[in-house]
Amino acid sequence: MAQTLIISVGSTIEPIVVSIAEHRPDFVIFFASEQTIESIGAIKARLQEQNVAIRNRNVMIADAEDLEACYASALQCAEIALEAGRQAADVVVDFTGGTKAMTAALTLATVGKGFAFSYVGGRERSKEGRGVVTTGSERIVRRRDPFVLYAVHERRRLAQYVNRYQFQAAEAVARDLQARPIFEPDRVAFEFIGDVAAGYEAWDRFLFDDAQRKLKSASRKWAPAIRANPALRYAELQPMIEAHVIRLELIQDKTHRLRQVHALLAEELLANAARRSEEGKYDDAIVRLYRALELGGQIAVQKTLGCGTDKVPVERLPASLRDEYQQRYQRQPNFVQLALDATYRLLEALDQPEGKQFASRAEQFRKIQSARNGSWLAHGLGPCHAETYESLS
Repeated sequence: MAQTLIISVGSTIEPIVVSIAEHRPDFVIFFASEQTIESIGAIKARLQEQNVAIRNRNVMIADAEDLEACYASALQCAEIALEAGRQAADVVVDFTGGTKAMTAALTLATVGKGFAFSYVGGRERSKEGRGVVTTGSERIVRRRDPFVLYAVHERRRLAQYVNRYQFQAAEAVARDLQARPIFEPDRVAFEFIGDVAAGYEAWDRFLFDDAQRKLKSASRKWAPAIRANPALRYAELQPMIEAHVIRLELIQDKTHRLRQVHALLAEELLANAARRSEEGKYDDAIVRLYRALELGGQIAVQKTLGCGTDKVPVERLPASLRDEYQQRYQRQPNFVQLALDATYRLLEALDQPEGKQFASRAEQFRKIQSARNGSWLAHGLGPCHAETYESLS
């Protein structure tokens, strides 16, 4: 039984009496025009004859042919229906009566809120079946909110979250939809999308093994999802997901399960930085660019000297740098531990292209480093800006 009924009032009161008598609401909101507001007294009198008593509020439209005005008043009806702690699941909207503008406005203003919908049809109509329902042949037709049934809002949110790299939020929406009473093809599809979002969330946090496992699982579910819904638009994701699973496998292989540096990791940092920049998170983006720059030096030292920058043998240092580096960077006997600038100076002294390229841009790097060091995520209290990111990128 409905607790609250929103009902549009037209020139004929019979369908309204039938609807209220059928639903037996505790509270009725009449959506009426200046021409039909007077009918409400007659409606209540007819209901009393059937021992149906109601509490009601009336919302009147000044111009029943003005869709914009009708919509504003219909929104007011929806707000009233949810007052005093009332729940959307306890509200029914009956759009049988009123002008076409009133019916359209009431539907537009209430769809997507989780209300149920109702209208009065009939077995017989006047004018050889083309007119109004014949009194005595009325029947109530009830339907669920189509926006909820087809998850219209949630689909939009899914797209927005994924496009903004908010994969955790996208997964949460998909998981919520799986638990709802939606069509089975959609449930299968949302399970697939939830797994995809979980995979990309892990990837975005550099959890390559977890991302690979989740995307591979999603890939296996793709075929059943498409069979359940051949028109599924998400089908175009599958080749991309397969390529990304291969990419993640390659990262795991080339880095020996992240135990060794590799150029693929620098590529990952640059791509991650670009995503943070798109979000306007320039401090986060610049932190990733600096790590990529540092990693580039580590990769070059590993390739050239066969060791990490955290433990470079003193005897492998060029004579021009040995004394200085021992004084400044020696942390244990016979080894030095190098920071970013020292790493690239070493590479330059070893005649490596990475060192030469860094040296050729030394002044630019110093300016950018100064801006970065002043940011919240480094040593200062000032935010980084797009220009700093673009310059370093």
